[in-house]
Amino acid sequence: MLKSDFMSNEEKEYYKDKTMDELKTELFYDNPELFNEIAKERKQGMPKKYKKYVEKFDVNEKLFFFESNLAKQYTGNPRYIYERMLERYPDYKFVWAYNGDKDNIPGDAVVAKRKSKKYYKNLARARVAINNTVFPVWFLRKETFYLQTWHGTPYKLLHWDRESTGRFTSPDFYSKSTRWDCLLSPNNYSTSRFKSAFKYKGEILESGYPANDIFYDKARYEAKRSHIRKLLNIDEDSTVYLYAPTWRDGGHLGGQMFKFDLYLDPVEFMNHAPENSVLLIRTHHMSEEGDELKDLNENVIDVSGWDDAIELMCASDILINDYSSIVFDWYCSKKPVIYYVPDLEAYETTLRGTYFDIRKTNCGVLCKSEEELYDNLDVQNPKFHEEFYNEFCSLHTGHSADQVIDYIFDKTKKDTSIIKRIFRKIKK
Repeated sequence: MLKSDFMSNEEKEYYKDKTMDELKTELFYDNPELFNEIAKERKQGMPKKYKKYVEKFDVNEKLFFFESNLAKQYTGNPRYIYERMLERYPDYKFVWAYNGDKDNIPGDAVVAKRKSKKYYKNLARARVAINNTVFPVWFLRKETFYLQTWHGTPYKLLHWDRESTGRFTSPDFYSKSTRWDCLLSPNNYSTSRFKSAFKYKGEILESGYPANDIFYDKARYEAKRSHIRKLLNIDEDSTVYLYAPTWRDGGHLGGQMFKFDLYLDPVEFMNHAPENSVLLIRTHHMSEEGDELKDLNENVIDVSGWDDAIELMCASDILINDYSSIVFDWYCSKKPVIYYVPDLEAYETTLRGTYFDIRKTNCGVLCKSEEELYDNLDVQNPKFHEEFYNEFCSLHTGHSADQVIDYIFDKTKKDTSIIKRIFRKIKK
């Protein structure tokens, strides 16, 4: 018999023999909270390796566990929280879930492949777990403080807000989101959207994004800009365009991968770009490249394999954006933006759906064809979009990483003392 107080006796009797797959179909979309309670009682989404290590080990009070973009990249807010932690708390133990070259990660962090034994062992022992997507475990142990940093201000509809398009969130994502102890938000607009999109009722910290701190530290920014340009063999006086399109829902290839469409001709782009220009093309980590990025000329560089978008933003002068949330991070730098949206009407309606009209709320010129894009490449005296900056970027001060770290320590110290008091009472 199921124990949940969310259910009547009749419901408990009815659902007790239902499989989770049946409950996903019959129950989840009508009553996600009840589905979630049943999932927790059944320990759904609890990998055997993780469960074994939770039963075997206590948490390590000084262990921080980090992951970004499903362990595909060393990037995002978790990266910049980690790098500030290295400076402030070098005696702590840090673990990174990362499937790339471990030498890409500075410091003495333990690096674990996603879903490996080492991964689950360290995740089970973590006092603090920080992610910008989700872990493969539905419900982390109670002693672990779980900070969800997310990865951008939403323009395209997310999860539950996609009901109007006939698409919804997934049961596993919803259940995982209920375990977040805190969700990081870069602005008040995002806070509102996150609550709706995730049906999130937990704590939210509005502090700006740690990844964007670099745009408010001129010396650090200039040093990073020069360093990345040298690595890419780009002259200091070159005009660098960064084209970083998001993934498209319509080209699903299976799993979490989608077909990539370039939507522009790199040769024609360079023919119309100002002299001494460079085009960087970075596909989304959920996009599967085809042949479009093969045989590029020397001034067009495929940087899709580059882990961190912030580094590329520092090295670039002009962003070419479609519907990606990268634009909200980019505009912290106050550098110009060109929107290239050849499939705008389809994206707004059948393909994805959006929270606002990009024609009215933007920070740059809007181009709906290749010809329009090429005609607007020579950006002279770009307008600063103060209203856009104030709404989406103004919480950033250059100290977001410190604010987040201070918040974590404040919360975990309080929580730890409570746990210890309860434990002492139980022992007595």
